[in-house]
Amino acid sequence: MGTLECRADRDKNRLYIKLSGFFRGRDIDPAMAELDRVLAEIGTGFDVITDLTDFVPGSPAAAEALRRGGEKVKARNRRHAVRITGGLITGLMQFQRLLKGVFSEDSVRYAKSVAEAHAILDDWPGGGNG
Repeated sequence: MGTLECRADRDKNRLYIKLSGFFRGRDIDPAMAELDRVLAEIGTGFDVITDLTDFVPGSPAAAEALRRGGEKVKARNRRHAVRITGGLITGLMQFQRLLKGVFSEDSVRYAKSVAEAHAILDDWPGGGNG
């Protein structure tokens, strides 16, 4: 079962997303509803920390939903992104492949922890939102 956890930090204008497990068709609607709910709470021009540590590549339907979720984030003018990999390469590879046409890798960095992700955004050239 795949799960998506989202939360918004309005003070830092950051969106936190954690993808875990293997997403199947039945996991998509609740995940997309959660993403929509949290995107409504955050201003435009936000930064994103996406934790992919426990993410497992999903079904084709889930892959399409992941791309649609990326489009929703892009539509809200995402600035910078840090992806937490935790060393798991297969989930990261699917994530990168699916979002390749959505986001430029120039606005993405990689970290091994949430603390490292915060530090990267805080020190990003041009300033993080925090």
